[in-house]
Amino acid sequence: MTDDLYDLNGLAASLQAALDEELTAGGAEVKAPAVELTLPARPEHGDVTTNAALITAKRAGRVPRELAEAVGGRWLAGPGAGVCDRFEVAGPGFLNLFLNDTWYRGALDKLLAEGVDYGRGALPVPQRKRMNIEFVSVNPTGPLHVGHARYASYGDALCRILAFVGHDVTREFYVNDYGTQMLRFGQSLAARYGQRLGLDTPVPEEGYQGDYLLDLADELIATVGDRYKPALEAVVPDVTALPAEVTGELKLWGRDAILAQFRVTLERLRVPFDVWTPESSLYEGDGVHRGFGGEVGKSLADLDGEDLLYDEDGAAWLKTTQYGDDKDRVLIRGTGDPTYFLSDIAYHRDKMDRGFEHMIDIWGADHHGYVPRMKAAFTALPPHDPDKLELIIGQLVNLLESGESRRMSKRRGDIVTVDDLVDAIGVDAARFLLVGRSQDTTLELDIDLAVQQSNQNPVYYVQYAHARICSILKNLPGGGERPAGEAVPAVTVGPHERSLLQALARFPDVLLSAADTRSPHRVHGYLGELAAEFHVFYRHCRVLSDDADVAAFRAGLCTAVRSTLAAGLGLLGVSAPESM
Repeated sequence: MTDDLYDLNGLAASLQAALDEELTAGGAEVKAPAVELTLPARPEHGDVTTNAALITAKRAGRVPRELAEAVGGRWLAGPGAGVCDRFEVAGPGFLNLFLNDTWYRGALDKLLAEGVDYGRGALPVPQRKRMNIEFVSVNPTGPLHVGHARYASYGDALCRILAFVGHDVTREFYVNDYGTQMLRFGQSLAARYGQRLGLDTPVPEEGYQGDYLLDLADELIATVGDRYKPALEAVVPDVTALPAEVTGELKLWGRDAILAQFRVTLERLRVPFDVWTPESSLYEGDGVHRGFGGEVGKSLADLDGEDLLYDEDGAAWLKTTQYGDDKDRVLIRGTGDPTYFLSDIAYHRDKMDRGFEHMIDIWGADHHGYVPRMKAAFTALPPHDPDKLELIIGQLVNLLESGESRRMSKRRGDIVTVDDLVDAIGVDAARFLLVGRSQDTTLELDIDLAVQQSNQNPVYYVQYAHARICSILKNLPGGGERPAGEAVPAVTVGPHERSLLQALARFPDVLLSAADTRSPHRVHGYLGELAAEFHVFYRHCRVLSDDADVAAFRAGLCTAVRSTLAAGLGLLGVSAPESM
């Protein structure tokens, strides 16, 4: 018997082997679907149950109940012998297992041995991939707002979970620093700079109006003084008439200043990045084709080589309709300027050049219509494998205060920034609440609830459970720590202890599910359930028991819950306080 049996995935794998052996012995040449275990709602239906026989029987030419009986018998005579007292076949073919105390003690032993690493590497090695996750990727033209906070929190939590289960993950921020928006940003900064120097330089109508540019202009003056004042005086009041080299310098200075702010804000939100890729870098380098170098030129050459480009009305078009788009798309305008779409194609080609097996882009709600064309373009690029690119569309955040939608700050125009949010509710509440729902649904974030110290506040409820366990263990002899090498005592495992261990045993499966479905909110929900299960256990089971073995077992159970809560909170970017 191995430790692999002592969590739900290990049990499922052993039952899978028994099912496969039974099918082979019966002469059926079919591949059974993966065995999945669930916890019955009622204890009289067993500790775990599976419908594996029911969903496999038809393709194997077997009677479901008969197949379930055969699989149960085969498993109980083999790996299940030491951990299961009996099984029952229920309904049309469900296999219910009644696990014994040995399994529960073994589960606790495994939990204690692995600690905060419980569930790490749960993904089988053949399924692990070298992945690139691109998220946030905001134009460097202004501060990060609350919507970006959601995408940042979601993306970071997803990266942490994917890496924890076994993927090799690179986090990437794509800096959109090329094109019209950056030109307008440079002109807007020039206008604010001029205003601070006493010039009549209004922000262009299509420029950036936020007051944050006044702060940026002050920083620019502190850095360069009045270096650009003569150039502005020559064009007052029209900053769009500035020489290109002046606007270019201001644009690049502003870009770097905004990116520095991004880094500080994201670090505050506990969101790190491994790579920052400027869009402008895609145009740099060898491989000139159709007048463009770098990855852009290489992409155009690839597409021309596949006969996927054509010229019409002075523009260069990509035949995206061949790959499911509703119309072909322009890559090079009649003016000779590239479209954003061309940059995006080159950027994804660059990621393929870097050897990533799978790429995930997390985009905002306003990018929904962009998905078909991007998938079409990616499919058009060699090696024409659309499954390598996954596009996730996030939804909006509505802030509620006193039950009503409300701005939290007016000091930056109508922008509610990430820093405003963190100032109001703290990093832990922001991170936890921003992943509380599926990313494809609108999230309502209640500011009043987020700062409450009550069980109604989800993050407080989970963190309090962790802090309470720390307090309990601190008051036990030896801090509740089990001496190295000491086995879990062979005590009778009561119903509340069983329920808590069942909840703990689910953790690796929750992680795999969250990783597979790109759903950090599943970890969020699980932590609330585990905290609730612990509180029930604590109400019914006295940890400091007169029986030393029972006390040691329950202390170990508390330690395991503490570790799992800390690990889960960490995967969401949330701290696990020892006191509150």
